[in-house]
Amino acid sequence: MTDTTDFFLASVEPHIRTEGRMLFEIDGRRLDINLQHPHERAYAAKLLFKAKHPQSDVDAFLLRRFVRPGDAVLDAGANIGFTAIEMLQAGARTVLAVEPVPSICQRLRSIEGRGVRAINRAISSNIGNAPLILSTLHNQGSSLKKELTEVFPTVFGESHQTVEVQLTTIDLLTETFGHLDVWKLDVEGAEADALRGAKHTLSTNPPRVIIAELYDRFYDEFHQLVLPTHPFAYRAFITREGYELVLKDPSTQPTDEMHHTSPMYVFLAESPTSTPITSAESKSSWLRRRLESVLKPS
Repeated sequence: MTDTTDFFLASVEPHIRTEGRMLFEIDGRRLDINLQHPHERAYAAKLLFKAKHPQSDVDAFLLRRFVRPGDAVLDAGANIGFTAIEMLQAGARTVLAVEPVPSICQRLRSIEGRGVRAINRAISSNIGNAPLILSTLHNQGSSLKKELTEVFPTVFGESHQTVEVQLTTIDLLTETFGHLDVWKLDVEGAEADALRGAKHTLSTNPPRVIIAELYDRFYDEFHQLVLPTHPFAYRAFITREGYELVLKDPSTQPTDEMHHTSPMYVFLAESPTSTPITSAESKSSWLRRRLESVLKPS
């Protein structure tokens, strides 16, 4: 029998129907998957065939690497809850799953309980209301930021569809639910705003790890905001040879040796002594970044 763990999504996706729904039970949780959406078909392929899917596997690899048993984790941009389940499987005790789109959050609530708390809000720099621009291509990618529609015009369409959503901040979430050890921010261009809404938490009780999806135009601003508390930064890749997670200097660009995924970064509060510095980053650059985080500008 062929080892299905060698299959990649592209080899099995043509055999998965593109309409209808499938219900999976994962660790006692019932996850409803809508096969109309490409990323949900990818989830189905992973669950049915153990297919490799770098785009979502990079998330899973990062969670396995950085979530510790007993952690409380923030899943900002939780979608239908697949990642929240992966967080629990990685050892999280609790997951605060925050999803702004009301119809998607309703599906997220199907896995709520026993460690998962679903919250129908958009994370931003302040509390209030704002229009959320909806993806017309799939049910991922909805954004508070008009700039993201310029990066991915086909995702949002020529005529933008919006829905009014309630905003929250990480400061309010931590005040309400307590300390969060790991933050995963996938909030479609609003990552810097999420940090602005976390000023108090970052200054008094910061997370150990921040994992964020950051496209080029959003990276520099985010990095400057997080640098004082999380001076150790990596960009995450999955290698083609060995299919392993590697962490590189954040300036590293993808090569043919890496699978193509959205740009994922890890920001650490403390030096990762258990992770060797990669060849792409010298000790001097680590020291320089550490100094920049504590010295006043000249």
